[in-house]
Amino acid sequence: MKTCNYCGVELEENMNFCPLCGEPVIENHINQHELIRIKKQEHQGKFLSDYQKLSGSEKRKIFREVAGIVFLSAMLFPFIIDFIVDTTITWSRYSIAVCAVLLVNTTMASYWLKKPALLLFGSFVSTSGLLVFLDILHGSIGWGVKLGIPLLFAAYLIIYGLILIVKHARKKGLNIIAFFVIALGLLSMVTEGIISLYIKNQLELYWSIIVVASVLPIAAFLFFIYYRLKKGTDLKKFFHVN
Repeated sequence: MKTCNYCGVELEENMNFCPLCGEPVIENHINQHELIRIKKQEHQGKFLSDYQKLSGSEKRKIFREVAGIVFLSAMLFPFIIDFIVDTTITWSRYSIAVCAVLLVNTTMASYWLKKPALLLFGSFVSTSGLLVFLDILHGSIGWGVKLGIPLLFAAYLIIYGLILIVKHARKKGLNIIAFFVIALGLLSMVTEGIISLYIKNQLELYWSIIVVASVLPIAAFLFFIYYRLKKGTDLKKFFHVN
């Protein structure tokens, strides 16, 4: 009994079309394989959504438009409610400022996703502006400028360094996880250092040292496994798995 060249279902001898997929029965065709390939592409194209058929720039444009509608709505409704209830703008200033920064960051991400340095710089500037604005709302320059921005700068700097390491790594495996673990320990140490300088005006490290002491052996173990496997060590033999 012959079968459908497209889906493989069994066919009766007098059938000209497959009862399952509806494709024509191909017999003794010179370019049979090429025709099957074309038919498969056509068949798959029928199930693609309109969004999947869009180009990358068209998808990013839709993303920006949707993000704009969402965040602008999130800014407008609190503003209206705040104005109706208090006949002035009070608490809604905070939600409006946060949503505005989120809108700026998502817009930058749609343009500069493949330019991490530019994206992180723009995000740092916009988020720092938010912290300054929050300080101004409180009537003085306080934690936003003296604590928030240094913490933000340190975090963005570590993230950017991690991106560069991952980007230039020849092979990516457990070594990438190890770099993430080290970055986590470094971030905890920098965070405690900045907080201690802000509160006590002196550098003191306590809990972050414990974090670093905990993550370094993990990173070292991951590097060890990675380089052993890189040299051809069998994973089953390494972990003594039969």
